[in-house]
Parts: sequence; structure tokens; C-alpha cells
Amino acid sequence: MMSAAFCMLIYYDNRNSKQEMITMSVIDPGLRFPQCAVMLSHDEILAELKLQVAEKRFTQKALADHLGIAPPRIAEMLQGQRRIQPHELPKLVDWLGMQEDRPPAARPIPLLGEVPGGNWREAVRQSRRSIPSPDPSMPSSAYALRVVGDSMDLHVPDGAMIIVDPADLDLWPGRFYVVQNADGETTFKQYQESPARLVPCSSDPSHREMPISGGDFRVVGRVIWRASRM
Repeated sequence: MMSAAFCMLIYYDNRNSKQEMITMSVIDPGLRFPQCAVMLSHDEILAELKLQVAEKRFTQKALADHLGIAPPRIAEMLQGQRRIQPHELPKLVDWLGMQEDRPPAARPIPLLGEVPGGNWREAVRQSRRSIPSPDPSMPSSAYALRVVGDSMDLHVPDGAMIIVDPADLDLWPGRFYVVQNADGETTFKQYQESPARLVPCSSDPSHREMPISGGDFRVVGRVIWRASRM
């Protein structure tokens, strides 16, 4: 069973010049970093907003000016007719003074490219983008890859991101790894033993297990988190 550790974070996509919400969760229970940093949810922020408005700590117009929106949008938030937008959350948290108990900032995780969630294929590597870290204790060498393909979609859908720990190379049955073959091609799969093999976790039954032996593959790193856009 997967760990319940879960985060909701704001992700700034430089390529599209916009902010989006992503969810991050632990992909298996045997992690060295199982605890997610405590994050404020949308409902918690909204509840605090309603409380402070009821206590008349500020005017709705003043808050609207701070957020850069029209005053009627504040009323719509309070009435449940409009969700707080991702780019408004940091400003609102700061305005409400809800940052005192937040964990220390974690370094961004570099997004190095793509990894096939299907057959062996050469991984695309680049380092121009990053995603927020879900945990301040994340390994300093960790990096993210975007999954391409549906052979692991029961755990990580096509287009989602995974975070890889390149220092965690010990193979354990049932855990998830990025693995490279002798030709330098890479894939993301679950490892199983007796015999040693890479196992797809897919809704598509056409994906098959890949037998491996000691000399024809290299462990690139263990997959420790997954991230998907909301």
C-alpha cells in the first residue's frame, strides 16, 4: 500500500509563463524521506480568510488591492462561488499571517527531461526548468523526470513527473526505479525478483515484463516521489 504522504504545491511553468497547482505523493512505503512538509490547503486558507473578514481585521477592498483583483472577487470567494487561484495563494497566505509555522524552504528540484514509461528508449536530458520540492529533506542530488507513455499509468500517468534519487541504487522487489540498458536506453519500471525483471504497472495489458540480468542494465536511481498537475 502506498504512503499517504501528500503535498499540494504551486509550480511555475517558465515555458508557458504561468502558475499551476500540482500534487505530489510518495510512490512507495519504503522511503527514507516519507514525511511530506506540512502545507496549507485551499480550504484551510479560505477558513482563515472568512474568520478574519468576520472579525473585521481589514476591508475586502484592501485585500482585493493586495491581490490585484476586483473587490467583488473577494465576496465570491467568501460565498464559495470562486476558488482562490493558484497565483493568489502565496499573497493571501502572507496577508493572513499564516506563514509562521511553515517548514523551511526547500531547494527546487531540477527537471532534467523525460523518461519512457514504456519500452527502452533514450532519455531526453535538459536542466532549464525545475519543480518545487515536496520535502526540505529531499536528497540534494535528486532530480525530476517527466514520464512519457502509459506502461506505469496505474501509479504514474503519462505526462506526470517523478523524482529520482540517484544515490539510492539498491534494488528491492516492489520498488520503482529508472534503469538503463547496455545501449544507453532508459525506462521507468517496478523491479521484481525470481527472476530479476522490470514489471509494467499499466491499464494496458499489452505491456510485457522485461527480463534483465546482471550485466545488461544499470540502475540510474530510485523513484521516490511522483507529481501530477491538478
